[in-house]
Amino acid sequence: MAATLTHRLAGASAASSIQVESIPVKKEEIPTSDAAARGAAVYSKSWVIALYDWWVLGVVSTFAWACSVSKFILPFFQRNIRKGNHLDIGVGTGYYLANTDLSGVHLTLADLNEDSITASAKRLENEGKVKKGQVNALLHDITRPLPASCPKFDSISMYYLLHCMPGPCVPAKTAVFSHLKHSLKEDGVLSGATVLGKGVQHNLFGRAIMYLGNDINGMFDNRGDSAEDFEEALRDSFGEVEGEVRGAVFCFKASKPKV
Repeated sequence: MAATLTHRLAGASAASSIQVESIPVKKEEIPTSDAAARGAAVYSKSWVIALYDWWVLGVVSTFAWACSVSKFILPFFQRNIRKGNHLDIGVGTGYYLANTDLSGVHLTLADLNEDSITASAKRLENEGKVKKGQVNALLHDITRPLPASCPKFDSISMYYLLHCMPGPCVPAKTAVFSHLKHSLKEDGVLSGATVLGKGVQHNLFGRAIMYLGNDINGMFDNRGDSAEDFEEALRDSFGEVEGEVRGAVFCFKASKPKV
């Protein structure tokens, strides 16, 4: 049997159920920008989801962005997930969660794309990471505050998401941190990674990927994204911030939300 997910639409007051195999979801209007919707729509293509781990997290991250997911980003993710309520934003294929011990974790997947949520939840169930019906799903535009019905989270992750969001970096993307600080517990942690377009040197392969993503298929909007801007915005919303640039990737960790 397929797992049942709790599905909350942004602005909806009640929850409804969806099945991860057939996704009989009642379509409702989700307030979002055209640019954000276009970026999320890419992940509705089954071949994108199928190739994402190998191509983006393997080949592109290692050779175009000079930051190995398996050697650096995944261990960083694993160190910053907490037992209790965890929110994963921009779920992709569920790669990070599928390669992490989720015992004691109550998981919520948040994305603008139903297909990504469904594929990730089904993967976690099939690989024995979660039990049937254990995953909550939130179909939501993260540029807006989370619904009031959401609990406070012990940890929040947002990996390879920000560079896909519509800019400019300030204030469009950095406003996300001011929203999320209200959804994080006092002793919780927010972590993530994003590809930068400013203040880093992209190799030839990296420049080709930047051109493809920013100018051809619209998957990216990160030419003006810098580690300095992200870190400054994080410090505005959190008392403790750690950031590191690896190749063209900025990895960050923030705690002690200023609320």
